[in-house]
Amino acid sequence: MNRRCGWGTGTLAAALLASPAVAETPRAVKAQPAPGFGASGLTVRSGVTTWSGNVGRETGVGAFLALLGEVPIVSGVGLELGYEGSANGYAEPRRGTLWRHNGGLLAKVGPTLFSQWKPFIGAGAGVSYFHPTPMDVGTAFEKGWGAEVPLAAGLEYRYSGVTAGLRATYRVLVARDFAPSSADVGNLFSADLSLGARF
Repeated sequence: MNRRCGWGTGTLAAALLASPAVAETPRAVKAQPAPGFGASGLTVRSGVTTWSGNVGRETGVGAFLALLGEVPIVSGVGLELGYEGSANGYAEPRRGTLWRHNGGLLAKVGPTLFSQWKPFIGAGAGVSYFHPTPMDVGTAFEKGWGAEVPLAAGLEYRYSGVTAGLRATYRVLVARDFAPSSADVGNLFSADLSLGARF
């Protein structure tokens, strides 16, 4: 009788001691959905550029590379801030390149469709520094600054926090001093592909 009582008491004590350990067993962490268009993110864009007006007659089709940071403001509205560099070679017979370094801000507006697609339009402001190379007598351009108003439209796609997109941008130069010999300086058009991430 005493043996049975002692055995039962020991089993009960072991069960009581083990119960807190069982209760503290960590639960499986539920995976969180990848951030979408409502989260801040970085985007790398690259594509082609071409000038209109007299600058377009002096240069050929070029290329650009941009690094942008985007911050959501309210639903469907975001701000982009970043750097863009472009290079357009001179038309024949000149040999050289018109380089452009730009810092700008763009406000984007557009809905999110089917949780993954985002068409948008945008407008903003930017400042560019132009540096033609080489600086020789035959060059129509000089070092100088320009103020821009970019107008953009495009489509972005999101999948698991990664975004890709297509965009067209028309930059209206409202002030410039890099082409003093041209009354009709021209504006800059670009079309590009983008790749980015939301975090």
